[in-house]
Amino acid sequence: MKCIRGHRSWSKIEEDALILCLTNVVIEGWKSENDFKAGFQRELEKGMRRIIPNTDLVATLHINSKIHVWKKEYGALSDLLSKSGIGWNSMTSMIEVEDESVWDSCRRVT
Repeated sequence: MKCIRGHRSWSKIEEDALILCLTNVVIEGWKSENDFKAGFQRELEKGMRRIIPNTDLVATLHINSKIHVWKKEYGALSDLLSKSGIGWNSMTSMIEVEDESVWDSCRRVT
């Protein structure tokens, strides 16, 4: 994938592969109570290379950064969904609001 100003853009295939690899390291016992055990990044990198042999992704630069971004986005989404009048529609995979004033108040805060 291409780099723009030092930032690497991930493809959907790469993101899906990382999710699969994260699932595998959890199943294989690399997850401790609140974090991952030392060396899990190396396992993620190896898993990514099995799925996408010609990938240039490396754990310390790209994978850790992607996980950090996902955690940040998850936190923002979780915070938004905790507000009264906002919910998740699992059929459409979209956020729903009870009325427009609820959404307007959230947009002013962020």
